[in-house]
Amino acid sequence: MDLHRYQEQVEGLEKYSEYSVIPQDPYDIPVTLAKELFDFQENIVLTADQQTIYDEAMNMSQEGGPCCCKCWRWTAFEGQAKYLITQHNWTSEQIAQLWDIEDGCGGEGHEGHG
Repeated sequence: MDLHRYQEQVEGLEKYSEYSVIPQDPYDIPVTLAKELFDFQENIVLTADQQTIYDEAMNMSQEGGPCCCKCWRWTAFEGQAKYLITQHNWTSEQIAQLWDIEDGCGGEGHEGHG
């Protein structure tokens, strides 16, 4: 892990402290939060316009989506994005920026970093 990048991420996440669906630490996501985000991913259906926002965020994010691979983080942060888009009218830019701050993949040598 790149300690400097990690510190930037934790500081970056502080500005989202009003949202209970956003972890305070990109590497320490409580199980209860992950389960809530999985539920959002499974049960929130986006409208066509909302899906466009999600798709644009995918194209803008450093990893090409919520995570570098379709692991549990991808599923959780997909649910998080669905929630933020439907309940808080987040834009594609806001979603992509959040995903980039939450990124828990790799380090300096990883694609999208360094």
